[in-house]
Amino acid sequence: MSVHFQREIDHLKKQILAIGAVVEERIAGAITAVMKHDGALARQIVEGDAEIDRMEINVEEECLKILALHQPVAVDLRFVVAVLKINQDLERMADLASNIGRRAEYLADMPKTEIPAQLETMSKQTQDMVKHCLDALVESNVTVARQVCKADDEIDQHNRLMHVLIQDQIRANPD
Repeated sequence: MSVHFQREIDHLKKQILAIGAVVEERIAGAITAVMKHDGALARQIVEGDAEIDRMEINVEEECLKILALHQPVAVDLRFVVAVLKINQDLERMADLASNIGRRAEYLADMPKTEIPAQLETMSKQTQDMVKHCLDALVESNVTVARQVCKADDEIDQHNRLMHVLIQDQIRANPD
């Protein structure tokens, strides 16, 4: 493997970790905006979506450049393809954080309602999952990747519980 190619792979790792860190921050900010009824923070999350879009495009272009110029094989090819897919997923997660931000903006102008505490726990677990997923990718760590899959099942359970709690709250307060 050439030194130039290795530098580009290392740069790609840094880029995907950077977008992952920003997505983690956006998820945390969106949930904080909901929990604290903070309309200003919610607006920042929504307005920051364009930054993630630009980052996603840059990572995609870097992947395509590596594929075209170096024609990687085996492990390197799998890594570049994985980054392409994860990059799209991270951008989608940022879009969802932006959607949460829009809802938080709306809720900030409404009378305060009780937000289930489990939402914050679920958010923290999601952020941890993003971090561990990216760590597994850049370190090629299968054990951590499997732990992320298990954590996803736990978050799905929390999500189902959240739906039940919110539906119960709506039924109890139909106004």
